[in-house]
Amino acid sequence: MMRFKIITYWLTVLPILIFGQHYISYSRNAEEVSVKLSDGYLVLRPMNENAVRIQFIKEIKPEENQFVFVNENSSSDFKLEENASSLKLKTKNYAVLFNKKTAQLSFLNGNGKVLLSEAVNSRKLIESTVSSQPCYIAEQSFITDKDEQLLGLGQFQDGHYNLKSISRKLIQVNSQIALPFLYSSKGYGILWNQFGLTWYNPADQSVPLEKEAVTNGEEREVTGTSGTIKVSQQQALHNGKILIEKSGEYTFMLDLGNMDNRHFLTIDGKPVIDQSNLWLPPAVSTKVFLTKGEHYFQVVCKATNTPSLQYKLAEDMTTFRSPHSKSLDYILFAGNNADEVISSYREITGKVPMLPKWAFGYWQCRERYTSAEHLVKTVEEFRKRNLPVDVIVQDWQYWGKYGWGVPKFDEQNYPEPEKFIERLHRLHSRFSVSVWENLDKKSEVAKDYDGLYIPDSPWIDIFNPKTQKTHWNALNKNLFQNGVDSWWMDATEPENDALVGKNTFLGIGEFYRLTYPFFVSKAVYEGQRATNPDKRVVILTRSAFPGQQRFGTINWSGDIGWDWDAYRRQIVAGLNYSISGMPYWTTDIGGFFRPGSSQYSDPKYHDILMRWFQWGVFSPIFRMHGYQTETEPWKYGEKVESNMRDLMNLRYQLLPYIYSQSWEISKNNSTIMRPMVMDFHKDKKAIEQSYQYMFGKSILVTPVIKPNIENWEVYLPKGYSWYDFYTNQKNDGGKTVLADASHNKIPLFIKSGSIIPIGKIMQYTSEKSNEELTIKVYAGNDGNFTLYEDEGDNYNYEKGKYTLIHFKWNDKVRELLIDKRVGIYTGQNNHRIFNLEFIGINKEVITRKVSYEGNELTIQF
Repeated sequence: MMRFKIITYWLTVLPILIFGQHYISYSRNAEEVSVKLSDGYLVLRPMNENAVRIQFIKEIKPEENQFVFVNENSSSDFKLEENASSLKLKTKNYAVLFNKKTAQLSFLNGNGKVLLSEAVNSRKLIESTVSSQPCYIAEQSFITDKDEQLLGLGQFQDGHYNLKSISRKLIQVNSQIALPFLYSSKGYGILWNQFGLTWYNPADQSVPLEKEAVTNGEEREVTGTSGTIKVSQQQALHNGKILIEKSGEYTFMLDLGNMDNRHFLTIDGKPVIDQSNLWLPPAVSTKVFLTKGEHYFQVVCKATNTPSLQYKLAEDMTTFRSPHSKSLDYILFAGNNADEVISSYREITGKVPMLPKWAFGYWQCRERYTSAEHLVKTVEEFRKRNLPVDVIVQDWQYWGKYGWGVPKFDEQNYPEPEKFIERLHRLHSRFSVSVWENLDKKSEVAKDYDGLYIPDSPWIDIFNPKTQKTHWNALNKNLFQNGVDSWWMDATEPENDALVGKNTFLGIGEFYRLTYPFFVSKAVYEGQRATNPDKRVVILTRSAFPGQQRFGTINWSGDIGWDWDAYRRQIVAGLNYSISGMPYWTTDIGGFFRPGSSQYSDPKYHDILMRWFQWGVFSPIFRMHGYQTETEPWKYGEKVESNMRDLMNLRYQLLPYIYSQSWEISKNNSTIMRPMVMDFHKDKKAIEQSYQYMFGKSILVTPVIKPNIENWEVYLPKGYSWYDFYTNQKNDGGKTVLADASHNKIPLFIKSGSIIPIGKIMQYTSEKSNEELTIKVYAGNDGNFTLYEDEGDNYNYEKGKYTLIHFKWNDKVRELLIDKRVGIYTGQNNHRIFNLEFIGINKEVITRKVSYEGNELTIQF
């Protein structure tokens, strides 16, 4: 079947490759330019001063459900120039050049430099069908530079950082989040505006595979749609061989068809893909160098899966292909840096609301708490042991007798839910609860959902506005009105790619295959804000789609494993997810699937657990979780508990810095977990560091990703001096240093010119005010920082109720200016004490204490 599809594809494509598209004419209005071609219309529509939308349209009406965009107002301030060979749409910050001879588009920045060009004759809309409905296979290729770095596409478990020449299958499944947004180190972004399956750099040549053997293995219990189920470990071996006609780098895509527990591919006896976990996405890829000649392949996977192995020669080309499309549609974003590109993206798809301050504290989660008393006693123990915590989470099965997935507490174990939640609140803890969208159709609560399920599916049709309201009403009546503070929306892919072959309120499931999580988040966000406009929405969810960032969402990396390989993959996954435009992300510290009872006493597991916990402090959201695991710090012994306490204290001391960064996200479209390309794109060695990143714009974080480490190499980018966070030792940029990683330390370096506010140690985020803060100033460059403060958990900030205090450091004259306080909110601190620490002046730390009443202060040395 796969071979037949490929032959059909090429029979359709060859005429385009041979004869090309021909320019006929163009027209324009105030909003767009429409170019008539021999086989359709090419529409160029400026969306804002940094973005232009490109659509290629044929007979089928383009997609009408454009829910991703909140601001489609075209920028009417553009010029159109024409000569004999080209059309040029020009704005202040970019230009689009259309070649009349080849029909090729090129994109230029404001200085006239080419950022990106389409490959000639690569624009394709090929007639096809899905569920007997006509559609197109939409495809577009772009020419990329040899040394270009490409990041984004969401969260994947394949371990790839730079995605140039990597193949990917963009679908939503457990531990994989497909976001068709790509960022380039050249300073542009592409949003591939399709809602269904997309192949990124599709590989069309096949390695024939023959199934050889099946071996029996043990059965394991895992979390499934219907509760705890047993998944067979039966595996099959598949063999294949091909003749390579040209030596070079090749991309291989292994697609197992369904979720699996083994990604294993050898080439000539050498493993090139090797990952195991109880859940793994269906597809995975790698890039390897092969010499000319015959090569042999082996694949191991579940015996019930039918693997396909595709390959292609790696090239300086980036291709998107969507088999279930109504038009070709993408947006090109131009900018001087990643922040400008992401800002433009969010201006179109939606800005990020403020999360409450407590969301940046520590989240205690496990699989699972079994009663109301269990929850309360756990928080009491945290308080007793002086372990900071702000959120405790109830995982699944609290519904008991009410039926699978029903959002209602079974009174046997959770009597009078409003009272136990109030007890949690009195302990200064917030309460989050797991919610699923496949609640038991036979349950009493599900009667309100009658007719609102996807036909022949356990999943509710969340695309339907009536379903969205019904779903919120159920959550509100049974959970929110009892005091629930936030939502853990699990399995929002929906689980196991469940829209394939289904009909939804919007239409055939294949057309909207990636978008289910968007509508789940929309339903909860809009429902809660309408019900209680004074309480900020917090949604922890397992999947995402562009535009979802406007619904108060946090994503996490799903049901991952626990070993060093799994841990390393999470760092790369989080960085690519963050640069995809989604700022709030987390992971299960210590892994979801863990090594069983040995974890509590095994020093080897404690090593990786603590390294993961260290990294968690410097993740946007700080959260522990684990399958069938007691994840409380004291379960691992006094040493681990003590180390965790120290790290928790550090996180809480950094809250003034972190919360101010969250304001930068909401106000100025910033990003807190920043791949190196965001701040050091001119430093080639810096952007190659796939396990380093900036936490905000001041703190360089380097997680330790190997066992038994005392010292760790850190590359310090050019252009700045860097201070060891623990010792204040100054280091020159542009070199690699050996950092102390012993004694519970994650290597941290502070960029010269940074200003970092440090608060007091707290047990919860609202325990102490910021009346007294330590302000650390790192000399060597000019710097500034804006301290943001508000009421912490309402939307009054949208009405201007917040304060800003600007700190400015002039390095040449050694002067710190503390500006006049701007703004006002209820409960603000009018009298402040700032303990100033100036680091790097005469190789010492100079301290000053100043009182601040809201008026401008200047401190000079």
